[in-house]
Amino acid sequence: RREVCEALLEVPFEPLTLLYRALPVRRWEREQGLSLPPEVAAAQCVMPTIADLRAHLRGAHGLPAKAMPAAEVNERLKQCALRGADGLTFRWVGANQKLFGAGQGALNRFWRSPARGLAANHAALYLSLFDEVQASRERGGAADSSFAPLFEEKLSDPAASALAWERLGFGGATGDHSGDEGMDRFIVPAGEEE
Repeated sequence: RREVCEALLEVPFEPLTLLYRALPVRRWEREQGLSLPPEVAAAQCVMPTIADLRAHLRGAHGLPAKAMPAAEVNERLKQCALRGADGLTFRWVGANQKLFGAGQGALNRFWRSPARGLAANHAALYLSLFDEVQASRERGGAADSSFAPLFEEKLSDPAASALAWERLGFGGATGDHSGDEGMDRFIVPAGEEE
């Protein structure tokens, strides 16, 4: 038991907890007061579909469609999903087998485990987030108008978005994907295990 506790201190936060504990989410929570749960803010960071994410990247971040060719980008965007095969949680649990073991049982143990620093287990956090995202979709993708949105509709600095896009390994906002060498640190070379 002590080894597991020590291991938890060495392991970075998993994606769902990071989302709930992100500085913008926590700041928004303080500004809105205790009347709204954190999933209201966290849901504003989640896009339910790849099409929604692509529309968000075009509209809010000013990335032209040519910077996001479907064949090259969709697989990477799918890896940003919280749940699902090869998504963030799946890969995080697989990389932290000391905590949850291996195989399907590992994911089950993860979803039932308490989220570090939050008063719920991972499954409850995800379901609350899912419910809030669905409610936002029913409102046409907009946040509830009774509270301030987490982010401005458009970023004030499109150059920062282009730089972030490039650093994530998607090429520049010009659509030039020849500079994808930054992805080398994220991709396991053939013949090696993760």
